[in-house]
Amino acid sequence: MVPIARRAAPGMLAVMSQMSSAEAMTALSAGTRTGKLATTSPTGTPHVAPIWFVVDNGDLVFTTAESSVKGRNLRAGGRAALCVDDEVHPYGFVVVRGPVRIEADAPDLLWWTTRIAARYVPEGQQDRYGRRNAVAGELLCRLTPDRIIGETDVAL
Repeated sequence: MVPIARRAAPGMLAVMSQMSSAEAMTALSAGTRTGKLATTSPTGTPHVAPIWFVVDNGDLVFTTAESSVKGRNLRAGGRAALCVDDEVHPYGFVVVRGPVRIEADAPDLLWWTTRIAARYVPEGQQDRYGRRNAVAGELLCRLTPDRIIGETDVAL
């Protein structure tokens, strides 16, 4: 990590550490942090929604209903940004942005919804949640980062 000096308050100097892309992807994969996905409508109206996701070969994989605001925005614009933050002192965050590939009627949708659920639900419940989310009208989405920003030690 590369330390970045910044002013924390008048007369005080704080140090944040910038993450490498690999460190940011590791942070995105850690624990059960919910992503906050930002999309825009065709008219430019912003929308942010929480999502469950997994990291797969450098992409962020998630699902959404095609009738949802984020589903409609992704179909129209094809790009998104995602933010995940570490809510434990000294805090940190990762922001990723890039194009999103969307697949309707994905043949492996159940596999993905189960894998995503396994990250977030109690052990043994992932199959039930996977089936619940692998329904008609659910889109399989893959965000490929073209920009990654990650910072640690924000409060130091």
